Amino acid sequence: MTAAVLAVIGVLATVGLALAARRAPVLDRARRLRARSRLRLPTHARDHLAVALARADVDLTPDDAVRLWLLATVVGAGLAAAVSLIAAALVGLGLLVGAPAALWWARGRADGRVVQALPATLERVSAALRAGATVGESLDDLASGPGPLAPDLRRVTARARLGVGLGDALARWADERPLPGVQAVTGALALAVGIGGACASALEGLAESLRAREAARQEAHALSAQARMSAIVVGSAPIAYLTFVSLTDPGSVDALVGTDAGRICLLVGVTLEVLAALWMRALLRGIS
Repeated sequence: MTAAVLAVIGVLATVGLALAARRAPVLDRARRLRARSRLRLPTHARDHLAVALARADVDLTPDDAVRLWLLATVVGAGLAAAVSLIAAALVGLGLLVGAPAALWWARGRADGRVVQALPATLERVSAALRAGATVGESLDDLASGPGPLAPDLRRVTARARLGVGLGDALARWADERPLPGVQAVTGALALAVGIGGACASALEGLAESLRAREAARQEAHALSAQARMSAIVVGSAPIAYLTFVSLTDPGSVDALVGTDAGRICLLVGVTLEVLAALWMRALLRGIS
């Protein structure tokens, strides 16, 4: 009797485990489908945000960046709500607007690292061409590794695999990263796609030219350090003076903020200060 009961239990357990094993792949596929069905950004918006994140040197995917931005906004506003509703509104609005503004302000942050990495990248592509590889294979290898160019090259290779064509993908990269060095590199690589290993020497020559250009740019940047410091001192002097006066003689500030003429002067002064800061920034960018 005991043996019969154990036999029945064994058969039932075997059948149950077999059914569970058959259901496991189905459940796994269902989870994957459910994960892919999450709300995602439109393709056009995702492409633009990916370029902005790469240029700002932010190592996040567009979807993750948006989720983190919204989560930070909700959490910040919720914490500020413990103080007051006005504080919650201000903090929420500040995070909601501040993150895109910070991303815009940091645009071009990674451009210097990208430009510095271009010569070594060209030399690696040239070495791969001499070894018999193609431009696409060498770019795939570079995109799978670390480095400041890896995010850009991953977008290039992904577009090429989708059927855009490596030449068109390289041209899109030049549009996304409007730097003279990138434009020269994309043009040379597009030419090498059709010619192949015969372009190896030309790629090495371009790498040397880009390295010399970057050295000259860094020298000019070092020589303009005094001009940048002067711009910082001149630009911050009015703000520092206003802060000093407000602390040492608060009564004198009342005329500035308590009368119509004072408010007009303050508004005009702040406007001119902002315009001057933007103008000096543009001039210093032209020098360096």
